[in-house]
Amino acid sequence: MLRTRFTDLLGLDYPVMSAPMSNHSGGQLAAAVSLAGGLGAFGGTNDFGPDWLRQQIADVRSQTGRPFGVGFITQLIEYNTTNIEIALEERVPVFIFSFADPDPWVRRARDAGAVTICQVQSLELARQAVDAGADVLLAQGNEAGGHTGEMNLLPLLVELVERYPNLPVLAAGGITTGRALAGAIAAGAEGASLGTAMLTTPEAVEVPETFKERIILSDGQDSTFTRLYDLLGTRPWPEGIAGRVYRNRLVREWDGRDAEVLARREEIASDVAAARANGDTELSAVYMGQGAGHVNAIRPAADVVRDICVGAESILRGLTERIERQRQ
Repeated sequence: MLRTRFTDLLGLDYPVMSAPMSNHSGGQLAAAVSLAGGLGAFGGTNDFGPDWLRQQIADVRSQTGRPFGVGFITQLIEYNTTNIEIALEERVPVFIFSFADPDPWVRRARDAGAVTICQVQSLELARQAVDAGADVLLAQGNEAGGHTGEMNLLPLLVELVERYPNLPVLAAGGITTGRALAGAIAAGAEGASLGTAMLTTPEAVEVPETFKERIILSDGQDSTFTRLYDLLGTRPWPEGIAGRVYRNRLVREWDGRDAEVLARREEIASDVAAARANGDTELSAVYMGQGAGHVNAIRPAADVVRDICVGAESILRGLTERIERQRQ
């Protein structure tokens, strides 16, 4: 098995975690990934209410005593601190923060005995995370589905690995196969966060079936990086952060027409909300990354974890053997 500082830190069998995707993940997915030997995580930034969060935490703990995490969209915590206070009270083992300066939340999580992972999309965000005391950095590239930044994974990952050699650095963005994970590890990552690969699992019960079908149909070339759906919302996103989604009919029609979108925001937002309720992928946001072309079926989360990690180990072992033969 692949052993890294990340697996040693949390006692994992595999150097992967499930991305804590807000509104797209819960305790069922987190438990499945932790049981499989990775770090299961789910998103804690949502409007499902405090009872939902307590229930997800309880569900994970009823199935496994292995570590799991809850993730928070950092700049949105101040709009509803209830969920993070619950996570702190419940002594969640791992906290994941993303998209903004995580201070003072990292310190509070560490004071509660938790391991902290900060997903970063730029060098400045990485510096803020390190200054706040993060235990692990997670480099998220523009290839990733959902909200992400403008830098591509490889340049960001390499820069963070070289700047912060004392911290484990994970990778996110386009990692849906063993070969992709092997490439990230070869570049210095000590593990990866899996988002798009987990969206089509049976355990991702928060994801509509039509969304899963759309991802399975993707060849990896039909996503785009857009602010469109954020313009329709009411919560702020930092500059340089936007969403990678399926390039559907709404995106093709309205992307880049910001002023017009804002002028008709209520109307379009209402249509999008109705579409989400109906599972309409041509109007609602189907978040998926550029690795979607390798997500070809609905498969259990445990199978996804094992196949990606075993595949990566096999590729890396083969490369090592090839190098050794060339030396002889």
